Amino acid sequence: MRKIFFFFSFLFIGCFFASAQSVFGKWKTFDVFNKTKEEAIVEIYELNNSLHVKIIEIIPKEHREDICVKCDDENKNKPILGLVILKGATLKNGIWQGAKILNAKNGFRYGCHISLKDDNLLKIRGFIGYPFFGKTVYWKKAEEDLITSEK
Repeated sequence: MRKIFFFFSFLFIGCFFASAQSVFGKWKTFDVFNKTKEEAIVEIYELNNSLHVKIIEIIPKEHREDICVKCDDENKNKPILGLVILKGATLKNGIWQGAKILNAKNGFRYGCHISLKDDNLLKIRGFIGYPFFGKTVYWKKAEEDLITSEK
């Protein structure tokens, strides 16, 4: 009986920590060149066994009505707020990969690797061709009370 109790205790604790360490949820993004400038809140979610990223809030008030004028695909002239900027990444060796991420400022799509640095920090590696030729940015876990405070 005691062994069963310990087994289920460890199973419960393991499940708790596994679910706590997830890329899914709401994340605050920052400018690529000014890492202290907050840009948006994105939601990372799973759809059809793949990862998707959607812009759900734009932080600077002056950019909340911006449209994707530089996009050259189905997103051309659509509002940036609500855009799905990444579709179809799959998990391989702890890294979400195999999809391209849209930079709505310049309309370009970049190869992308997403991995969890810790519970509150997400590593995003954007690149052209090979990950070696790219730039890393970090997104911070969004706090629920901050997301709706300035609407």
